[in-house]
Amino acid sequence: MKITGAKQISKKISKKIGEYNFEVGVLQNAPKKLPKKGGTKNFAGLTISAIGKTSPKVSLAEVAKYNDDKFGWLKKPFKISQNKDVLKVVNEIASQVFGKKSLDNKRLENGVQAVIRNPILRGDYGSNAESTIKFKGFDKLGVHTAQLFKAIKAKRL
Repeated sequence: MKITGAKQISKKISKKIGEYNFEVGVLQNAPKKLPKKGGTKNFAGLTISAIGKTSPKVSLAEVAKYNDDKFGWLKKPFKISQNKDVLKVVNEIASQVFGKKSLDNKRLENGVQAVIRNPILRGDYGSNAESTIKFKGFDKLGVHTAQLFKAIKAKRL
């Protein structure tokens, strides 16, 4: 059996999927605030350090670059073929491309954001060093005051 028009359909699908471009990371830079000595707050089921004064030396973008260079936290999640967060975004895009769902940019942006954020919450990058655990008072690699975590945003271009 020969399917006619397969090339045209394939081109249309490729063009539609190619329209889904995102930017993700720290999209709005801000000064990093230092942890408040002895202060804590609850975040995502964790007790983390409260936020204190603004650091005159470091911005969130600089912290993001350092963490990406060291841990690959911005690129690595997209390279894992069985990453369930990536698969959810791909399924959402496919549903929109094939008309099963109406276009919802915010939903897609939240999904792309989750690709970066969820591995941090799950602890996929491992544990803090003992000295860091002692300093922070808890073991959650990538989270100290949650400033950087909250600054991770996605935007459809």
